[in-house]
Amino acid sequence: MLEAIVTLVATAILIAAIYGLVFWANRARTDRSASVGIYLLFGLPGGLLTVAGIALMTTTDLGEGPFILASGLAFSLPLLRPFRKLVASFTPMDPKSPIDLCGLALILWVMSFFVITAAQSGPAEVGGSGGDTLTDNLFWLILNAVTFVAVAYVAVGYRVHRTGNETTQRLGLTLPSLKTVAISLALVIPCFVLSILGSALTVAFQPDVVDNIEDTMDQMTSGLTNPIGALLIGLSAGIGEEVLFRGAIQPRFGIVIAALFWTSLHIQYDFSFVLVGLFGVGIVLGFQRKYLGTMSAVITHAVYNMLVVGIQIVAT
Repeated sequence: MLEAIVTLVATAILIAAIYGLVFWANRARTDRSASVGIYLLFGLPGGLLTVAGIALMTTTDLGEGPFILASGLAFSLPLLRPFRKLVASFTPMDPKSPIDLCGLALILWVMSFFVITAAQSGPAEVGGSGGDTLTDNLFWLILNAVTFVAVAYVAVGYRVHRTGNETTQRLGLTLPSLKTVAISLALVIPCFVLSILGSALTVAFQPDVVDNIEDTMDQMTSGLTNPIGALLIGLSAGIGEEVLFRGAIQPRFGIVIAALFWTSLHIQYDFSFVLVGLFGVGIVLGFQRKYLGTMSAVITHAVYNMLVVGIQIVAT
């Protein structure tokens, strides 16, 4: 109970902080002092963390060095216009936008956190909380989905420079047609093909990580290996992740960066070909978002996850 309360408070603080940053970045588009503040907000910690990270990596054996250095670079690089122009050369990002600058910095930082933490501590240490009963897991699944959707709405300017309807449209959340639903269901097949290919390559070339991945899967689905659990996992990930990654992030940073970011949050599958398969799935979902809308990606992702858990239920 205490853990749940602490998590709810932390989630509220996170959403409030993102709202404040979006509000500030929106002001920075026309207010020079706010723009200077953005550079100070990321530049000061970015510079200090970069220097500290280099010092730790060259003079000590402390494991925190790589993450501290990566954090410094994540905060510092987006402040450089040439770097933003480089990213903008292969994404829809606006190199002049303070909002895109902040978004890029946060994306790089979160990705570095998950990747480096997994590399140092092992994939089992990366992930959220959970429980052993359906009720416990129901809470965490709903919380994750609601958090992702809330972050997505806040990140694209809800109540800052967009109304509720404008925000929903920006996220690509429109009622799908029957044709779109049919196509979305059909696209579950290539997603499975990519996933199976990644798993097969892992078994063939990385047999030492297979047991770790299976243990991680068992841990993630503990208390959920039943039809209701499969439904909950599918809806939670399908709605939450797609609204955030494909709905909010992709239109500003492109299909590839959104897919890489999404894949990095699944680092619990170890550094294996399974992640390559997931990246391919992310690309498929990205093209769905681009041509069919976010709801198409939600449907495919949700059904895909339901079937994965369903197969695990049958296999056990």
